[in-house]
Amino acid sequence: MNKIFCCFMAVLIVLGSFSPVQAEKSSAKNGESKEYKYESEWLEGLKEQKNHQAAMSYQEYAAFLGNLFGIETREVIQTIQDVSGQQINLNKVIKQKEAKEISDRLLPSQLENEFNQHQESDKPVKRSDVLSMSASFIEAYYDKKGKYEGEEVQGNAWINHSNVTLSQSTINGDLVITSGKNIVLEEITVTGTVYIDHSIQNDVLTIDSELNDVRVFDASKENSDWSLVWADEFISNQIDRDKWDYDIGNWIIDEEGEPVAPGWGNNELEYYTDSSENSYTEDGKLVIKAQKEEEPIEGEYGTYDYTSAKLKTKGLFSKKYGKFEAKMKLPEGQGYWPAFWMMPEDDVYGSWPVSGEIDIMEAAGGDPTKVGGTIHYGEEYPNNTYTGTEYHFPEGEDITGFHTYSVEWEPGEIRWYVDGNLYQTLNDWFSKGTNKADKFAYPAPFDQEFYMILNLAVGGWYGGNPDETTEFPGEMEVDYVRVYELTGRDYQEPVEPVVEDEELPEDAKQPLENGNLIYDQTYEKPITIVDQPEKSLDPLYWNFVKLPNFEGQGTLTTTEVDGERFAKTTIENPGNALWSLQQIQKVAILKGHTYEVTFDAKSNTNRNLMTKVSGGAERGYASYSGEKTFQLSDSVQSYNYSFTLNQDTDLGARLEFNMGSNGTAPVWIGNVRVEDVTGQQEETTSKTPLSDGNRIYNGTFDQGDMTRLNYWELISQNGASAEVSVSEETREAKIEPLDKGDDPEDLIFKQTGLQLQEGQEYEFTFNARADKERSLEVDFVSQDGAESYSSEMIDLSKEMKSHTVTFQMPDTITDLESQLLFKLGGQSEVVYLDDVRLVQTSNSVELQPLKNGDFANGMEAWSPYIHFDAQANVSTIDEELKVDIENAGNEAWSVLVEQPGLSLSKDITYTLSFKAKSSIPRNIEVTIENASYYRYFSEVVSLTEDMQTYEFDWDMTADDTASLKFLMGQLAESHEISIDDVSLEVK
Repeated sequence: MNKIFCCFMAVLIVLGSFSPVQAEKSSAKNGESKEYKYESEWLEGLKEQKNHQAAMSYQEYAAFLGNLFGIETREVIQTIQDVSGQQINLNKVIKQKEAKEISDRLLPSQLENEFNQHQESDKPVKRSDVLSMSASFIEAYYDKKGKYEGEEVQGNAWINHSNVTLSQSTINGDLVITSGKNIVLEEITVTGTVYIDHSIQNDVLTIDSELNDVRVFDASKENSDWSLVWADEFISNQIDRDKWDYDIGNWIIDEEGEPVAPGWGNNELEYYTDSSENSYTEDGKLVIKAQKEEEPIEGEYGTYDYTSAKLKTKGLFSKKYGKFEAKMKLPEGQGYWPAFWMMPEDDVYGSWPVSGEIDIMEAAGGDPTKVGGTIHYGEEYPNNTYTGTEYHFPEGEDITGFHTYSVEWEPGEIRWYVDGNLYQTLNDWFSKGTNKADKFAYPAPFDQEFYMILNLAVGGWYGGNPDETTEFPGEMEVDYVRVYELTGRDYQEPVEPVVEDEELPEDAKQPLENGNLIYDQTYEKPITIVDQPEKSLDPLYWNFVKLPNFEGQGTLTTTEVDGERFAKTTIENPGNALWSLQQIQKVAILKGHTYEVTFDAKSNTNRNLMTKVSGGAERGYASYSGEKTFQLSDSVQSYNYSFTLNQDTDLGARLEFNMGSNGTAPVWIGNVRVEDVTGQQEETTSKTPLSDGNRIYNGTFDQGDMTRLNYWELISQNGASAEVSVSEETREAKIEPLDKGDDPEDLIFKQTGLQLQEGQEYEFTFNARADKERSLEVDFVSQDGAESYSSEMIDLSKEMKSHTVTFQMPDTITDLESQLLFKLGGQSEVVYLDDVRLVQTSNSVELQPLKNGDFANGMEAWSPYIHFDAQANVSTIDEELKVDIENAGNEAWSVLVEQPGLSLSKDITYTLSFKAKSSIPRNIEVTIENASYYRYFSEVVSLTEDMQTYEFDWDMTADDTASLKFLMGQLAESHEISIDDVSLEVK
């Protein structure tokens, strides 16, 4: 039914009970009040009042607003006093501009202009003004308890009373709910927005309703630069699947549907479900419940003792920049890991965490006094890094009470808040992708759309596993999640971080006179044994770490090797992690500086050794250098690696040699050096081809500094001129001639230092368009420009198209510093370039890319990997690969041997063959996959006790650099695998 609202001041009428009924309106003229047709005696009486044009007092206006919003008149009077800033004579006439300001204090900001029709003037407010204002906005008014069913409201509706149920009705407008309890919207459709006063947000329940948008408002706090754009207030009787999706299971699954890592990569124990047992809405809140199951849950890849839920907005809602906020209370208890965080909608820059991660809030239930806020970024795991800090609650508060957690994310800056208290601001990060010459231009990766995640994990790296003190179930209650756009001002412009050159403070550990940051290189000082968590590392000299939680057992002694003093680690039990046995020395390193690590090492057989430079516990053991794994043999060899510290200066960084979880073969280490080599790297203009074979650096115009033009140069000559730029949105190079010149070579966009080999054929591809049809010339020339290897004219249109140029180098010329020239002069049209690549073609396919397949040179070109959950030793005996497995771990990749760096070509058929056997019958998996774990080839092979030959043909679907892997995990029984005569060649 059509409804009409009429509400008036207490001094004029006494509001009695009435049911809204059909009404007809007629227009009012010359300030006269509107005429209404009512079926209500008191409204008929109101119609006959003669004093509608009388001015209203503050007292009358307060009564009007009190009745309208369903609040005490004294509350409105207090608002009046707050607005005026002084005591007001309530009997005085109220003016239009004062009435407007007072009403705005009670209204949601979106309705201030629509409802509040008072003028910014000194004219008095008439009784007819408020009657007309209310009637023009509100079509249906519910100020009495009861169930209203089958309503059809053509306009806005208003509720201000408890125990109101609207059922099977449609409101073709907005619905405003200002007060009351036990308000139910059952099978209701609202085409506009539902506005709910924040004080009653948990007193409104919707059942099977279609609500276009729900906004909870606190009018007294709405003067903000941020405007709400997305929210879930959880007032529905079920989780809104238009807003939230679920992750299911315990494993990270790749795009091909293959399992990648258990425990969501975090060693989590729970199995996530979409069951209402683990997530549901109740009393206006989302509840995520973690439970310990009476019987283990069967999953596709294992069984699990715990269940919980992980909700996400991926594919439903994502946003770049804004304010992201949730109000929630969290469970206390060892092993609970609740989190509110964000991941990129698309992995624009690469696999985790190259495309970034924003942790708005995460907490360890074992310590409820604090929460953390963190960003993850850098290079692909394990060369990733992160930055974050903790918020400590005031005394008497902790995570078990409701708190509001939020981030404000602007270009180049992210700020973390708890209950509105700013506790962290970050503006320094980077992103470096695989096959990229440089880092992506700042503020990557935090310049793309991210989606939100709410989850309650059980166990994992953040706070450890549950124990006998943990009470189940545990609940994470979420009152609301809201997302805001910055509308009160423009988003700030990002400012690329500048690394200030620092010097080590005097009280820091200083390098020795020879520049070495390592003290006691010859092991003359006592070595500190750290075998308990509370024991600290020696800040200057060597430490041997074997913490009981990781079960490593061994000793570190010193001995002579070839006349030099080495540290020897004898391993009795390799433990359950690479860090079960560690040789560590602390070093002081500076942000932005580059360091080189060198050392000599050996074993008594072939085994691997992982080393890295990292932060300590206070830095979350962040990896600064990335994990470097080297293959040791039974003779002393020298090893080295370099890294640049991209995180903050760390005066207590750790050089680690990790010898756990990889068999009992001993390790000798000596001549260890860490040196600051900043600025000492050899300068060269020749560009080594990228790992995917591309010889063009930054051909996608998204790398380097914020110009996104690193490695490119624009040359103008003979009076010509042009400008080149790259927009953040398109990531295309735009070359705009200002003075076109006379000849093509008057404007040249170029890249130098390209490596071209004699006799090899190359394929050059790029995308290009112009604002009008035109041509450009593409040349490959020698370093001095005297010799041309290829020259071709390309026609451009307004449509972005791909272009291909193929050429072959002369048989007698290798040029490691050739030039690519885009000649643009002589024409005035603007040119756009993107996706520039130069690779060798299939005519130069390597016929036998795999090396040392007969193991005649031991483990040369091969690399083993033993995960912490496995125990195995990899060696070569009598020119045959031997994998002695004591425990193969839980995953197929827990024990593997691979040959990386295989250059494979698209549309080529390869033959893979090898011999293999096992001391017990078992299956192994053989794959060829790239750095992103994309599999071009995968086969399960059944081994027996007899050496057999296995052979497969397969087609390569892309030009890529890949690894051949033998995956030998997932078997608890002790056994030995032998592999020999591995061959990979073009068929």
